[in-house]
Amino acid sequence: MKTITKLLMGVCATLAFALTITAQGPEAPAGLKVTPLNMPAGSNSGQIEGDIKAGGTMELRWAERSSVACFPGTRFEMFNGNHVLYRVTMPARSRLTIGLVPKNGAAINLYALRQGAAETAAPPNITSAISCEASYPIYANLPTGRTVRNAADGSRKIEFISVGSPYSILIGVAGAKGLKEGGYTLGIKIEGR
Repeated sequence: MKTITKLLMGVCATLAFALTITAQGPEAPAGLKVTPLNMPAGSNSGQIEGDIKAGGTMELRWAERSSVACFPGTRFEMFNGNHVLYRVTMPARSRLTIGLVPKNGAAINLYALRQGAAETAAPPNITSAISCEASYPIYANLPTGRTVRNAADGSRKIEFISVGSPYSILIGVAGAKGLKEGGYTLGIKIEGR
């Protein structure tokens, strides 16, 4: 628990809640909305509380396309529950850190797509991304039927670096193994480079 709190504090050290959320934006399939996250003037970090029961499920084949390369089909089980989608703008010459802490040990994972600054496409209606990262427990299923897992504290973290261009970052929070509800804290920090 100490490690999870430390991660979240590191991502959201400046403000207890610095993100202004407006519930508008393009609609994804199954009624999923992309919620824009806007930092107030003078703020570079913040956190929000959410629950995946506010989202919905989606087809996952988009994630394994080589032009997206977010997570492989062999790991769809880590993202086949409800999804909640957010979008934040990443300025040029910056480092963006996204941290997720599931509540009560819920099996909730994180992914983020780096897209062009004006991009509004959302999964599963996406055919390419500049880059995509996913954070979920690392494991291997052995031929003997046994599963080997890396040690994990339950928190998830993704980082992006921007050199000369701003980007649109689409953030996905998803339940694993069909999970349809579970709370989480999502933290975002943007630092200049």
